[in-house]
Amino acid sequence: MNIPLTREEIDEIHVQKVENIHFVSNETVTSVYASGDPAIKCPKDAVEMLFEKPAHRLRSKIKHESFDHDVTQEEMDAAAQFGRFPHRPSDLFLKIFHGVVYTAELDLMAGCISPRLVGASGVVPLSIISTNPDIMHHYFHVISHAQKEVLFATCSWQKGGTANLVCNALRALSKRATQEKRHVIVKLMIDHFTKGNLLHAHTILPPHKWAESCIPTAEELPNISMEVNTYHRIVVGAFHCKYLVVDRKIALLNSNNIYDRPNLEMMVHYEGDIVNSFYDTYLISWQLPFQPNLVCLQEEAPVNQDFKFGVGVTTIESVTGSLKEAVAQTRLRLQRNLNTEEDGEIDPEELSSYLGDEEQQSSSSSEQTATPHHDFSSVVAKAFPHKPFPIALINRLSHGAPGHRNTVNPQNVAWTSAFRYAQRSIFIQSPMFNASGVVDGVISACQRGVQVVLWLDLGYDGKKEGFGTFQGGTNDHVAKKLYKKLKEGGDGAENNLQVFWYTAKDQTHPFHFAQKKRNCHVKFMSIDDQVGIMGTGNMDTQTWCHSAETNTMIDSPLIVKEWIEALYKNQSTGQYGRIGQDGKWRDANGNLDPRGGK
Repeated sequence: MNIPLTREEIDEIHVQKVENIHFVSNETVTSVYASGDPAIKCPKDAVEMLFEKPAHRLRSKIKHESFDHDVTQEEMDAAAQFGRFPHRPSDLFLKIFHGVVYTAELDLMAGCISPRLVGASGVVPLSIISTNPDIMHHYFHVISHAQKEVLFATCSWQKGGTANLVCNALRALSKRATQEKRHVIVKLMIDHFTKGNLLHAHTILPPHKWAESCIPTAEELPNISMEVNTYHRIVVGAFHCKYLVVDRKIALLNSNNIYDRPNLEMMVHYEGDIVNSFYDTYLISWQLPFQPNLVCLQEEAPVNQDFKFGVGVTTIESVTGSLKEAVAQTRLRLQRNLNTEEDGEIDPEELSSYLGDEEQQSSSSSEQTATPHHDFSSVVAKAFPHKPFPIALINRLSHGAPGHRNTVNPQNVAWTSAFRYAQRSIFIQSPMFNASGVVDGVISACQRGVQVVLWLDLGYDGKKEGFGTFQGGTNDHVAKKLYKKLKEGGDGAENNLQVFWYTAKDQTHPFHFAQKKRNCHVKFMSIDDQVGIMGTGNMDTQTWCHSAETNTMIDSPLIVKEWIEALYKNQSTGQYGRIGQDGKWRDANGNLDPRGGK
């Protein structure tokens, strides 16, 4: 039972906070593990050597500081000095970041990252908002061109075209490594529950079991040494992270799993110091001894370098060339996946013919009709030159025990602080939306006059999120609840909220999730068009209370603007998806959706 803090205790906390933030060790799990200390056999040993056990007696204190206390100027200054930032971030970023860092007072591992690496910097040479084929095409390029080391993390790994693409990337990497007479280390971490996870959240999957999971065998990868770590913390502590770190130079963070589903997804390519943060997180998540060991432990990603952008850059050449051709290839691949189980390269003549048909159909269509074809997305690959900007890695550890108490962590505090400190606008796109923290945050922000826009999926995972599951209800239930609560104040706060059902680019109305035709799996939040948060975290109870998650928070109006513009261009949600304040969707003539607009 938590005992409320006295006024004297709260005052003492404020005096100590600015000093305490600087007493976190400058050492990281990566640096200790790389030190060669014979007592350190695995990343878990480094964690135990560096950091104490969680101080649960401080839970009331941390919750007060994270969710109730207004950040002072002095505290913002301390947060700015704590991060490894290239310049002082905006006040909005610092207010959110201060709460993120302060969660270390409860548990130094609450963010599954060494505290000194939470605040970093980097650049974004490439962002892709599209379906799996486009994102995984870039994955293929990055993996197959690795020089030394590949660290791969995903939640779901299912048989199909997407998994085949990853496997073929590994085969191509092995072939290239053989030709160049070198060896590559590959680590794959997936949420793939096995009997071993009953005893330990992490279990090494034996090589003879790989084929059962559609993973290439060791014999197929002669110049690759690979390990597969299955991670699941029973009962509901899923490993929901999805990212890739290659040669400790590149990090890809994305919303998509390794599966074939008709989802709109988001992937961001990062370079710079933030890659060291991803690397540290991967080590902590792995926990077990590496066999063989990693080879980039001593090779930090550079904080400052002459980052390259645009055509001709080898790290992003998978998407260079004609954007129109890239979009056409995506559409063709998607049609193949929807109609058959085939995948593969697109024949040049087929592509040329398709482009001709597309231009003819597009020119004859009116502005009132949706874009033709069965695809519902397009590649977005903007890479305008920019200098490194502040980035924070805001994660949460998995928590397997049922119940909704595990809420004090960098991810949740960042989202809660975002609702609290937004002054003008909040934009969120999420498949699911029912966590109590986010519902309360929206209500509070709207009551303060902040304009909140929510792009959600109609009926997404309704059986898992609905009543009786203790998750908070379906999206349509929550939307009605939000409008009802805001109307109770009688001050017009409901007019500050706009809720939309995801509508695919080639549609003029939303599909219900049960139809399994068009879904959006993007997880994104923008605050005042200044700070952006993207990654793997949904706005549902599972993400807020249980799953291991990985997200970045950036301080760059330029990149935030690009991301929002890309989201608007790659779907028709903003044009056709808005629902009324009664929580129901109607067509342009005011008719209720006969397919279940709720």
